[in-house]
Amino acid sequence: MCKDKTNKAETKSRLWIWIVVAIIGVLAAWGLSWWLINKNIDCSTERGTFGDMFGAVNALFSGLAFAGLIVTLLYQKEELKLQREELAQTREELKGQREEFEEQNKTMKRQRFENTFFNMLSLQQEITHNLSYENPIQEELEFMRHDIKQRTYKNRAVFEGLYTNAIINYDGSRCYGGIINKLAIHGCAAYSLVRGLSFLDHYFRHLYRIFKYVDTSNSISEDERYEYACIVRSQLSDYELVMLFYNCLTANGRAKFKPLIEKYSIFNNLREELLAKREHKKEYSEKAYERYAE
Repeated sequence: MCKDKTNKAETKSRLWIWIVVAIIGVLAAWGLSWWLINKNIDCSTERGTFGDMFGAVNALFSGLAFAGLIVTLLYQKEELKLQREELAQTREELKGQREEFEEQNKTMKRQRFENTFFNMLSLQQEITHNLSYENPIQEELEFMRHDIKQRTYKNRAVFEGLYTNAIINYDGSRCYGGIINKLAIHGCAAYSLVRGLSFLDHYFRHLYRIFKYVDTSNSISEDERYEYACIVRSQLSDYELVMLFYNCLTANGRAKFKPLIEKYSIFNNLREELLAKREHKKEYSEKAYERYAE
């Protein structure tokens, strides 16, 4: 830009020099012509010749005027050329600034997304940490007879305890051996008949909101969505995945959570041997277990 301004200034300077030189030349030619005519011609006897001589001077002036017009046009052409170059450079600078602004805006959106995402992930860990389930044991003998491993399950142990060993309320009846026994006998629908699991609703709702937030964010690409979903998946223990497996087969889970499970292959690391029956795996499409499965 500075170089263009310098070139423009030099062009103007040269033009004015030539204009001044042309004016001086014209004045000198006119003065010289008048002096020669006045010295060599008798104006009283040769007036016609005298007038004809000035006609030549007038022709000179006309030619110089025409030359001046040409110089002016050339100057305007040069000016227009410089203006076009300057406009082109200005457009390039504006384009660069726009691209830089878009990149900065993209970075800011990514930062806002990640701040929200990791805050939600932290809150999910806090929800998990505060989970607690106490077996409804009425007497010590019952505790020993049914091989109940512990009275109270806390944190992530809640999922393993409920699934494999806890005393549960199944359709109004007191049952031993955890949810897995009822699932093995009555199938996946048995999960919906287990009462007393409402304390897990907050856990599953918030986990769903994390996946939904990743899925609907316009700050990241499709591949990046999968990577962030994998981050969430990596935070889930084996028994959390198993409980999530059956929770998403309830009426509400099928409608909302199950599609996200399949879209982001959340059960990629699911241990099949932990399912009540391996055939239950067919409740989900292959995409739930492998990203590019058909």
